[in-house]
Amino acid sequence: MKHYSLVFNTANGSRRSFRVNNPNTDIPLPTIQAAVDQILLNDIFNQERGGLESLNRLELTRVEHEIII
Repeated sequence: MKHYSLVFNTANGSRRSFRVNNPNTDIPLPTIQAAVDQILLNDIFNQERGGLESLNRLELTRVEHEIII
């Protein structure tokens, strides 16, 4: 299993985040950056908690499980 974690900085100094499960990791980085830019432009979060200002980080996490017995 793998997922992207996106963490954004907000106008009031806090952070907002969400996870994208089972992403297509073959998508080129410029395409991912364009999608992040659209999220920032259209601010998908509740404005009462602070509008999005910038991307803090984007991480890919891979979780592997191996059955032993």
